[in-house]
Amino acid sequence: MFRILIADDEGIMRESIKNTIEANFGSETEIVTVKTGREVVEQAESFRPDIAFVDIQMPGLSGIQAIKEIKKFNSSIVFVVITAYDNFSYAKESVNLGVMEYILKPVNKQKIIDVCIRAKKKTEELRQKRSDDL
Repeated sequence: MFRILIADDEGIMRESIKNTIEANFGSETEIVTVKTGREVVEQAESFRPDIAFVDIQMPGLSGIQAIKEIKKFNSSIVFVVITAYDNFSYAKESVNLGVMEYILKPVNKQKIIDVCIRAKKKTEELRQKRSDDL
């Protein structure tokens, strides 16, 4: 089971990503959606997602700020940044934070599916490494 957090201030985008994931990985996932940066941080603590799709521009904390906060208490979440901003500084900061993928809107369904497959694989590798370390 993979826990996925989807954070975007646009309801249509949240639902589109959620529906795409459910249609392709339904029984393998548990999904929570939020619309603000603060909710991202709160859900990262309580829901403990494996994978998080995070928009950069959200009310309150930006996606980048939320990722920085989450990394302080959970470094194993696989982050995917989604944004309408083709801004090099956002991309650079995302890379520095260890974000797996930086996706520009509008996002097509196949891109979401491909990213989920890679994120699930990375999550499985992290789980195996933790298991081996124990």
